[in-house]
This record gives sequence, structure tokens and C-alpha cells, in this order.
Amino acid sequence: MRFKKLFMQYGLSQVLLISFAFANAWLPPGYIVYFIVIYVLIFGALMLYFARKMFKGKVKDVDAIKKAKRMFRAKPAEVRQLMTRDRLLVSEMKGQFVSMMLPFIFIIVLLIFLPHLREAIVSEAEKLEFLERFIRYIILYESFFVVTLISRFVQNILAKRRGFTTMMILNDYIVTEKGIYSETGPGYTFTFPIKVKNISYNDKRCFVDLDVVQETVMTGKNITRIRLYTKKPRELYNKLQNYVQVEAK
Repeated sequence: MRFKKLFMQYGLSQVLLISFAFANAWLPPGYIVYFIVIYVLIFGALMLYFARKMFKGKVKDVDAIKKAKRMFRAKPAEVRQLMTRDRLLVSEMKGQFVSMMLPFIFIIVLLIFLPHLREAIVSEAEKLEFLERFIRYIILYESFFVVTLISRFVQNILAKRRGFTTMMILNDYIVTEKGIYSETGPGYTFTFPIKVKNISYNDKRCFVDLDVVQETVMTGKNITRIRLYTKKPRELYNKLQNYVQVEAK
């Protein structure tokens, strides 16, 4: 299992990197831009897939949650009303927005310097032997990989300061004896018991926060803050106490 995690986090990118370097060394130089775009799209798609998979749940789990006895519900109108009243929400989301934009900022910076980087590493690659071209293209793609590692490192630092990686606000939700599900949007589901780092509520701002512990093969361990806005935060907090597993500190 540990090998699988390491491979998905680092090994897969290295396999793709070497494959693209080989293709660039074999094909004419003009194809390099297309391979860079493909490289970015593949990893973007993989990250999106695993992010959605974390919260969508299995079909049988979703059915079981929906059929179970309802304990609590918050409708979209109620959630929107409470969100607009929460004056601190904007500042919280600003911090998350900056963190989410970091990878794109790094990519933009990389694209700006790409012509210079390409000129320095593979400007006359077509005149070299295949093996040397191959090695130079590996160096070029490794520079992209280093940029992604730096971006991830900075994101982790910001996440530790906030106490969570990302915050997700459910536009509506229904709590049953089997879990939590949302009827609008992507249809997120959470099966009980939910493994959390912390559970808390705020009477003044009218919400319950669940810092859900998630672990994926692509990104490793993450803390996703699930925010449940409600006019009765203490009641919801008390109901959820028996359905969460608080991680030992």
C-alpha cells in the first residue's frame, strides 16, 4: 500500500516524464509544446478525478445513506442566508483562494521562462545524438516536476497555518443515521463514522465545522474542512458527536 502511494505521488509523474522525454528526443523539436500541454492536462485530470472520488461515495453507500432515518436537514435558502450574514467568510475564502491559485501561478511563471529554459537546455538538441537529446529533455521535464513540488510544499505550509487543506461549504445537506449527503451541486456524500481531526461549532456564525481526514494515493493525507451552516449549530453538533471518530493527537 505504501509503495502504491509513493508511486502515485512521485513514480507516475516520473514515468510520464521519461516517456515524454523519449518522445521529444525521437520526434522533431516542434512537438515539445504539445507534450507540455498534455503533461499538464493529464495531471490536472488525475487530481480532479481523485478529488471528486473522495467525496462522491459508492452507489450502494449513497443509497444506504438516503434510505436511513433523517436526523437533520438544512435547505439551500437557509444556508445562503447564513453565509451572507457571516462577515468573516470572505476573509477565510481569500486565504484558500490564494493557496488554490499557487499551482497556476507557478505554471504561468514557468511558461514565461519556458523559452529561455528551452533555449538553455535543448536549443540544438536536433544536432545531438539520441541519448544526449533524451537526457536533456529529461532535465527539462524534471524542471517542471521541481516546480510542482515547490508549489505543493508552499501549499502544505499554508494549510498547516490554517489548520486544513481546503474548505468545502455544502449548499444544502441532509443528515441521516448512515451519513450526510447533499442534493444539489456535485452531490457530495459522507458515510458514518466520519474520521475527523476536529469537530467544532460556532453559535454566533451559525455553523458546524468537520475537519475531515482524507487520504488519497495522489496527494497523501489532507484535512478538508466541511462547513455545515445551520440556525441550530449546537443541536447539529450534539447529533454528530456519536457519528464521528476524532483522530488522536
